[in-house]
Amino acid sequence: MASLRRVVVTGLGIVSPIGNSAEEVLAALKAGRSGIEHVPEMAERGFRSQVAGTLKIDVTDHVDKRRLRFMGPGAAYAHIAMEQAIRDAGLTEAEVSHERTGLIAGSGGPSTSALFAAHQSVLQSGGTRRIGPFAVPKAMCSTVSANLATAFRIRGINYSITSACSTSLHCIGAAAEQIAWGKQDVMFAGGGEELDWTLSCLFDAMGAMSSRFNDSPQRASRAFDADRDGFVIAGGGGMVVLEDLERARARGARIYAEVTGFAATSDGHDMVAPSGEGGERRCVLHWRRCRRTARWATSTPMAHRPRWAMWARWKPCAGPLPGAASRPSPRPRA
Repeated sequence: MASLRRVVVTGLGIVSPIGNSAEEVLAALKAGRSGIEHVPEMAERGFRSQVAGTLKIDVTDHVDKRRLRFMGPGAAYAHIAMEQAIRDAGLTEAEVSHERTGLIAGSGGPSTSALFAAHQSVLQSGGTRRIGPFAVPKAMCSTVSANLATAFRIRGINYSITSACSTSLHCIGAAAEQIAWGKQDVMFAGGGEELDWTLSCLFDAMGAMSSRFNDSPQRASRAFDADRDGFVIAGGGGMVVLEDLERARARGARIYAEVTGFAATSDGHDMVAPSGEGGERRCVLHWRRCRRTARWATSTPMAHRPRWAMWARWKPCAGPLPGAASRPSPRPRA
């Protein structure tokens, strides 16, 4: 069996509440700037949570209006991020639109604002004529990959993965595997998500979003704090260029990092409360190749308990964690 090819990151692009380029985001992170704000519309609509990671960008300044007809905000953010990533990687149009260049990009769901608009149109007009022909590409769960593939003329692999908060990470992992297995030489991977009350209302009804810090929004996101009370919703887009290591070296590309391992598991335990068994098994699979870990959390009080238990069981067996934060305490603080 042929050995797996090595995969590297050669391009970055991002649209986020703390910046609309990799340089802006890095500067904001170094300065400790938050992008979370109080959102009056959420208060006016009676939301318990009234804070969000808001975006400061006009997509019409960056995406051709003919393309925007097919896009919701999430797809547009991903489009802007992909343009940045292509430019950052120094890829030519011929390299982007090549049968050995593919795309895996997704979103947690479709454009809910587009679905709501179509629903309202039917109620108000008594028919579907006013919806127009461009609603479907916005409302598909594959809206991000479909829009990016047509805009950038992708000729290789092209599909979306939808897995809630893990969507873009799964897209990156799956894209890296396409290169490692020799199916593609270059892959674009990531995702985009719109910020709109038509989606936020669902999480607010669930009680999953932070509502205790409406008067101090920058304190609301505290995933590892004992006083966490839910996540802070936000919009944005992020894309990376993945490339076969030898190909990247041959063209003199700047290499940001190497993707040395990826693993995804499930424990089939509960819709919102994992048991921790799947996470522990994933860590074991991932650790064999990567030797690096990063912590992620939903910020909900209930969902963290099995995660801390999993870390307590697994970490002593793994040894030192290069690049990771210190050992988690029973009651972590922000």
